Amino acid sequence: MNLRCYLRVIGISFCVLTTDIFANEPTRTSTSSAASEQAEVEAINQLSSPDGPEVQGRQNGGSELTGILVDRTVTMAGKTFYRAFSQQAMDNLIIGNATITIQERPDARWGSQIAIVEGNRMYFRTQLSPRISEADRVAGEAVETVEEALIQQQLASALTSDKDLGKEELF
Repeated sequence: MNLRCYLRVIGISFCVLTTDIFANEPTRTSTSSAASEQAEVEAINQLSSPDGPEVQGRQNGGSELTGILVDRTVTMAGKTFYRAFSQQAMDNLIIGNATITIQERPDARWGSQIAIVEGNRMYFRTQLSPRISEADRVAGEAVETVEEALIQQQLASALTSDKDLGKEELF
């Protein structure tokens, strides 16, 4: 059994009595236990197992957190546009790997101004009327336009590489 004492921030100490889970097991030598622990760690870290196929690694070296679609819309027409755009873009591999924000600036007289941006780049901007029926058609056009812009941006960044500039400074 181990007796561990902990100090709180205010200076009061209290003790916790813990028992060793493996107290009844026979003790192993340090070299054999270190080797078996290393073997267990390697078994856990294997990419393939008898239970299933080998795990495929990530193809791109980018961030683990990609494919995010941020909703910055306010009105019902803007929310309808966001829903239509996200449903159409969900199956698109190009848009699915980008972090995109859909922004809306509502105007009572002219409708809403919708912009689709990634970082500091604007890929699509339109004036959306308050009629919700137009949102699906405009969202389809937006998916095509954003996909083309993302492909052009990826091609341009693949052709030009300057290690002195960040990726947002290249254009």
